[in-house]
Amino acid sequence: MLGANYVGDGNAYTTGNVVSVAGPTGAFTQGLSYNYMYQQAPDNYVDYISASTGTLIFSSQESYGRAVCYAGPSNNYRAIYATFNFGALRNGSSTKQQLMTRYMQYLLPNVVAEEQSSTLLRDLCLSPNPGRGRIQVRFALDRTERVNVSIYDVTGQKIRTLNSSVLDRGDHCLTWNGQDDQGRSVSNGSYLVRIEAGKAFVNRTIVLIK
Repeated sequence: MLGANYVGDGNAYTTGNVVSVAGPTGAFTQGLSYNYMYQQAPDNYVDYISASTGTLIFSSQESYGRAVCYAGPSNNYRAIYATFNFGALRNGSSTKQQLMTRYMQYLLPNVVAEEQSSTLLRDLCLSPNPGRGRIQVRFALDRTERVNVSIYDVTGQKIRTLNSSVLDRGDHCLTWNGQDDQGRSVSNGSYLVRIEAGKAFVNRTIVLIK
């Protein structure tokens, strides 16, 4: 089961399961911790698991395993299996945006690299995020430059090119309508927006809902 072993059933939410989760030492989630919607609907029967051929990336307050990452039998694909609801995590000292970025860095190691900082590309904003149907990608350029704006799915495949041309200095706004380059609507889920301008590039995660 995606590098994980089933250990036990969770309880009904009225009894409660997950107060908080934290990333263990050595995992790519190390240093991240979140409170959870304890004894509320998302806390209903949250099973606990252990890592078999995968790696434990989250445990709850009683040290029960709650999420495992897995790189496939020959590192030929990557997956994350969690028994808790991502949306039920509460932002605090760690944010869900931070976690989603780390998820995407793990799932897309050949796409999500460390950003190359530059004053050339600034004021990046994805809105709304999560977005229903249409998401705007706004950014500003400090000089005229060739800009590539691409969208990748969680397998690392580029599904849409929003721009591949020279843009003038100033503010710009591109719109993604939730479709790939063939005009097909893509499924709900997380996607990566990559913007390249000169030697600068930034990566941001967006969530599409319908």
